[in-house]
Amino acid sequence: MLRVIGCVVQKHDLGLVATALLVCILAALTSVRLLARGASSQTGLPTAWVAAAAVTFSCGVWTTHFLGMLAFVPGLPFTFSLSLCALSLAFIALPSRIAFGLWIDRPRSWSMAIIAGLSINAGIVMTHFAGMRSLRLPAVIHYDLVPIVVSLILGALLCIAAIRMLDRTHTVPAALLLTLAVSSVHFIAMGAVKLEPVAGTDVIPMSIAKSTLAILTVGGCLLILAVALAGFRLDRLMSTRLAAEARRFRALADATVEGLIVERAGLIIDINRAMCRLMGVEADKLVGKAVATVISGGVSLHPSSFDRAMEHELMLPDGGSRSVEVLWRNGPDPHGHVLAVRDISREKAAQLQIQRMAHFDQLTGVANRQLLEKTLQKALALSDRATVGIALLCIDLDRFKAINDALGPSVGDQVLVLTARRLSGVVRDTDTVARIGSDEFAVVQPLAGQPANAAALAERIVAELGLPYEIDGQTIMIGGSVGVALYPADGTTTLDLMTKAMLALNRAKREGRNTWRYCEPGMDSRLRDRRALERDLRVAVAKRQLYLAYQPFYDALTLRVAGYEALLRWNHPLRGNVSPAEFIPIAEESGLIVPIGQFVLETACAEAASWSRPLVIAVNLSPAQLAQGRIVATVDAVLHDSGLDPSLLELEITEGVLMDDTEQALTTLMALKERGVTLAMDDFGTGYSSLSYLKKFPFDKLKIDRSFVRDLDDNANGEPIVAAIIALSRSLRLEVTAEGVETPRQLALLRAERCAFIQGFLLGRPMLANQIDRHGIEAPMAVAELVETAGLETALTPLGR
Repeated sequence: MLRVIGCVVQKHDLGLVATALLVCILAALTSVRLLARGASSQTGLPTAWVAAAAVTFSCGVWTTHFLGMLAFVPGLPFTFSLSLCALSLAFIALPSRIAFGLWIDRPRSWSMAIIAGLSINAGIVMTHFAGMRSLRLPAVIHYDLVPIVVSLILGALLCIAAIRMLDRTHTVPAALLLTLAVSSVHFIAMGAVKLEPVAGTDVIPMSIAKSTLAILTVGGCLLILAVALAGFRLDRLMSTRLAAEARRFRALADATVEGLIVERAGLIIDINRAMCRLMGVEADKLVGKAVATVISGGVSLHPSSFDRAMEHELMLPDGGSRSVEVLWRNGPDPHGHVLAVRDISREKAAQLQIQRMAHFDQLTGVANRQLLEKTLQKALALSDRATVGIALLCIDLDRFKAINDALGPSVGDQVLVLTARRLSGVVRDTDTVARIGSDEFAVVQPLAGQPANAAALAERIVAELGLPYEIDGQTIMIGGSVGVALYPADGTTTLDLMTKAMLALNRAKREGRNTWRYCEPGMDSRLRDRRALERDLRVAVAKRQLYLAYQPFYDALTLRVAGYEALLRWNHPLRGNVSPAEFIPIAEESGLIVPIGQFVLETACAEAASWSRPLVIAVNLSPAQLAQGRIVATVDAVLHDSGLDPSLLELEITEGVLMDDTEQALTTLMALKERGVTLAMDDFGTGYSSLSYLKKFPFDKLKIDRSFVRDLDDNANGEPIVAAIIALSRSLRLEVTAEGVETPRQLALLRAERCAFIQGFLLGRPMLANQIDRHGIEAPMAVAELVETAGLETALTPLGR
């Protein structure tokens, strides 16, 4: 450092050095101001500003360098090479143009600052050494390497720091850093120079004298000064013009009725007065906040949201919200946007009021007859796809006319309001309560899979309406009768169900009131039988009358056993073996399915762990088990207690498990998947949104329902349907198990289509756990021989072809 200082003080004309530094500061300040103006330019001409900044900075660096060279006093006569002097100007001009262009066009980041800073420093270094190369004097120039390296590193760091300062719009610090970079490179490098005088003088035909170069540098100074003055003048004019435009824009924006938000990079940079009124706050409370904290509902910059009003919620400071329409537009800032916000809360309230008047009873607030019919029609359409039932319950108040006549319409109205509240309190969220007459109500109970669901609801309604009403200090006893009609047993249309429900209601009134009835007398006895079976099932659970059988499923290619499915069986002490189709629905309705499901899971895993061969065990999960919320902990405990490898447990799940709460179901299934168990969708194709479930939930396998496999023999449409299911599964990387395979033709067709697994009576019937080790892993020889003898293996083409 002392050497550099000594070189500057002893071997330089300090007046010219000061002039060089002044020129450099002026050039740097002018160039960064031009760049800043180019960055904020909205006229589409940032390239012109970049070019002007590059010319100014290049001339400044070149002038600074050669003023420094003229200030150099080596004690020897010297001139300059004209060509190298001119070339040195090009060396700084091109890198400066590239660096400034990067700063304008690219996102501001450290990587951009490093690239731009290194480019500028490279131009400064090349200009310096090209200028030194142009120096002609009777001596050999030697360089000390250490100061040269120091000048290169220091210049690069200063240039990078200058770009970062420019990113933050600190123009004066950026100009000072650029000046330090230029002077550091030049004067530190000059401190590294050693001159070795030699006899004779080079004859340079195109040399330029010091006086001529001085004139050129003075011209460069004047050019920089002229550009600076012009730039500053233009900057002032542009600033004045922009300020005037900003005032006009502000006045126009504040005059609009709609709220306006100007955003950049997701942040609010300005709002108008209408927006302040909508929010109820001053502008300074919103500027700087993220747009997403003010406008909810997924505000995004997706191209589809431009030039199209979209409904969102405006989040108010008091915690409330207001419905608004938001329209995105490109703003004056090329990196920002303008949001037009229109208050539609009154319109929404009016629409809701109109809708309520059209679809809801004005007195009680429940649905009216029109909405009831629409709801029932939708429920029927849904039930056609999901093959489940619907119950329609018609309710009539038993003594309403007498109460209304004796106590007056005001009390009668209060009775109706309280009745509507009581009915709404005993139904599920998925049920619909409606007032369809003076004192008549109705309930649509969708997805009521069995008659017992409707019966339980009818009993709750009768009990609730039988309670006293306390109105104006009076205790009033009303009571109600209920008629129940079921889909599809009692009708398949809205009119049929309504007619049958009213017939059942009339029957309930005839048979004593304050009760409920089906429209068919035989339904009562069947319900009594069902209740008796439920009582017996509770006893069976307590006395361990339930047991498991295991049906094998086979690898379709090798016809070897791949695993077993656990099947629940009930040996009733009086009735004998009760079909699962008869007692499983009762278990689901009564809540017994949860302890039964745990018994099945524990028993199946414990027995599978004891088998001599590691085979997959498939266990069904009911909707109640999944909805209970403890199934993951139960599976963990069962796997731990049994010691079964999680990869050998396959949990089969029907679409009904996924319908009520898909998010909760997804969370539960993902947790089970993390345990390493296999997830299979059971009875695929019998539901109503299987494809969406396959896409959303983490299934590994699906099981084709036996109804489709049965159609392979006697239905021309069966083959292409099964082929399509298998092809779909293959594209989703899911394995497929075909259930209910009972004929060699079905087996051969499924094998030709490369179905992964086969299950059915053709290959193996359910067996007890102690029979599994004796069963073997090969398919029955008779089946294999039958398939081969029939020539089905080679004669059949894949399904659907």
